[in-house]
Amino acid sequence: MLAIVSAAFIAMAANQVNISTGFGEISAEFGLAISDVALLISVFVLTYGILHVPGGFVATRWGLKRAMAWGLTVEAIGVLMSATSTSFVWLIFWRGVAGAGAAVLAAVGIAAASIWFRESKHHALAVGIVVGAFSGGFALGLYTWAEITFLTGWRTSMAIGGGVCLVIAVIIAIWFRVPTGIDSLAGTRLTKQGLKEALGARNAWLYGIAFLGAYGSYFAATQLISGYGGTRGFSGDVVALAALLIGLAGVPGSVVAGLVADRIANLRALFLTGVLLEALFLALLPFAGPTLFWLLALGLGFILNFTLAIWATVPGRSRGISPENIGTVVGLMLSISAIGGVILPWAFGQLVEKSGYTAAWIFLGISTAVVSVICLFARPAANAAATSHGEQVDKPVAVSRDGV
Repeated sequence: MLAIVSAAFIAMAANQVNISTGFGEISAEFGLAISDVALLISVFVLTYGILHVPGGFVATRWGLKRAMAWGLTVEAIGVLMSATSTSFVWLIFWRGVAGAGAAVLAAVGIAAASIWFRESKHHALAVGIVVGAFSGGFALGLYTWAEITFLTGWRTSMAIGGGVCLVIAVIIAIWFRVPTGIDSLAGTRLTKQGLKEALGARNAWLYGIAFLGAYGSYFAATQLISGYGGTRGFSGDVVALAALLIGLAGVPGSVVAGLVADRIANLRALFLTGVLLEALFLALLPFAGPTLFWLLALGLGFILNFTLAIWATVPGRSRGISPENIGTVVGLMLSISAIGGVILPWAFGQLVEKSGYTAAWIFLGISTAVVSVICLFARPAANAAATSHGEQVDKPVAVSRDGV
């Protein structure tokens, strides 16, 4: 089951970014500037960011398996139809459809891994593997897909990507299963109590806000680090290495996080440590020489996904969250954090114009650190590792209804 979810996340992430490998061809075909074509990324991120919670509702009402299969199928349709677009307007529309499908899968897929391993001592590792699969998909879409696009053209490369999505959606529909004994995971009625439980989850709001700075700053760094390296006069090899490592380092980062988090009871302290390290790396960037520059990029990619993997275990470990509502809680956290991906890159650009890059990078570091401390007001999430410290781990078949 974990392999199926991981494959879905690889396909989802690859098809989120592989469109960028065809920007040159798309620009020439539709007579647009590259800056206009970049709107294709924005519209995907927009629908992806706002539809996580509705994706959780879909999983609650129609079941975890159907929601995963539908989400990836909708993304596949959006990507496949992108390849047939006769105008840029239609291309924008279908990228929005693809983002909507990915939004459903993102929240529900993390929930699926969490539900299968919620009682296990490997809960964080399972979630970390899924997060690592997402990072691997990003690398696949940005680097491997560049070769596919070069050899086949942007329309064929999109068709190949959509076809991969569709194949994995079929695999989910045929072979994915939910744990036995939890009938609600096959679909249940949306109730007022359930909505209150999911949308009123205190830990979800606090951790969502606490991660807002880290997520937004990382998003800004991945988009802008290459250009910044060029302004510093670093060689093309150093800049390319930094851009590569900030993405690829997330794969081992998330897996290491799972291994560590399953052995440490205090997940809140582990999360906060990761965010504060990211803040430090961001603030050091303007003072880095060529060698430290790519090492900091490596550290940013590693620690962001390290923290993300720990963060993603919170819904599954929070008291009072029924299994069928975990997807909605994950979606709520993702949507809250996505606000940072909108605000902080914009604020970074404004500061660069007014005060320069040094002030902008330090601003990102301070913002990341300041916002993160709100997690101190969250209730400690249970952890499988905590059993060795005499604490009880919540089980999905025995859930309280008193809220989080």
